[in-house]
Amino acid sequence: MLKAPAPLKHSIEYLLFRLVCGALNAMPTTFAMRVGRRIGPVSARFLKTRANLAYSNLELAFGDGLSHQERTQIIHNLFSYLGEVFVESIIFTQKDVRENITIENLEYVDDALKLNKGVIIIGPHFGPWELASYALGTHITDAATIYKPLKNRYINNYIIRTREKIVHLELISSKNALRPVLGKLRQGNAVVILFDQNAGKKGIPATFFGKTAMTYPTPAALALQTGCPVIHAHIQSDGELRRFRIIFGKPFPLIDTGNREQDLFANTQQYNDYLENLVRSDPARWFGWLHNRWKIPRRFHERNTETNT
Repeated sequence: MLKAPAPLKHSIEYLLFRLVCGALNAMPTTFAMRVGRRIGPVSARFLKTRANLAYSNLELAFGDGLSHQERTQIIHNLFSYLGEVFVESIIFTQKDVRENITIENLEYVDDALKLNKGVIIIGPHFGPWELASYALGTHITDAATIYKPLKNRYINNYIIRTREKIVHLELISSKNALRPVLGKLRQGNAVVILFDQNAGKKGIPATFFGKTAMTYPTPAALALQTGCPVIHAHIQSDGELRRFRIIFGKPFPLIDTGNREQDLFANTQQYNDYLENLVRSDPARWFGWLHNRWKIPRRFHERNTETNT
C-alpha cells in the first residue's frame, strides 16, 4: 500500500485532530472525561508495542515485587489515565488553570528567585504535566518551559497558538535551547524542564530503579554553571474530578566539589532518586513506562566492554 506524502499525511492528521478537539469541547465536561477514560484502554489494543514495553519496564523496575496481574492492572489504569489527561489537555481553559489547580510550597520558588540566579524546576511526565506547566506560568512571572516540537507542524503550531492564549508562558524549543535557557536564568527567571526521558547519546549513565538509565545532565550542568537552585515539582489529583495540586519540594543541595564530571553525576543522581520515589508512590500515574527508558546506546555498551576487559 502506498503511503501518503508527509505534507498530505500531516494535513489529514491535523483535520482529524481538530475534529476530535471540536467534539470534545462540544461535550459536557463530565461526559468528555468519561470518554477519555474509556478511550484510553481501547487505544492500548492498537498500541500493543507500547503496552508490551510498559509491561517489560515494570518487570525490569520492580522484578518479582509485582505479580502479572498487578502489572496488567497498572497498565490498564495508565492507559485510562492517559485518555483522561489527553481530554483535559484539550478542554482546559484559563479559568480552569486559575480555579482547578492549587499550589503547595510556592514559597520555595519565590525564595529561590530572590537569589537572582534563576531557578530550574524539574518535573516528570507524571499526571497532567501540561496543566502543571501552564499553571506555573500563571503564578510565576516570566517563566519558560522547554518543549519538544511535534513532527506534524500543523498540530504543533495549533497547540502553541492555543496555549499562548491561555497563559503567559514562554515556550522554548528543545532544538538549540541552551542559549535561550541560559538567558532566562541570567535574567533571574524560572525554567521548567521535563527530565525523565531516555537521553540516549546525550545522557550520562545514572541509576534509576537500580538499573543504568541514560539521563539528561542538563539541569545539573546549568546549576553548576550558573549556581541557580534546582527545585522539583509534580502535579497530582486532589481527590475530586478535574481538581489538581502542584507540589514543590525544597531545592536540591548543589553538589560542587570542583570535580565537574563527578558533580554532574552526583547531582543528576539526586534528581533520579527523587523521580524513583515519586513513581513508586503511584506507578500508574507515570507515563514513562510507555517509553524505552532503560535503552542503552551501543557506544556506551562497547565502551563498558572495553573498560571491563
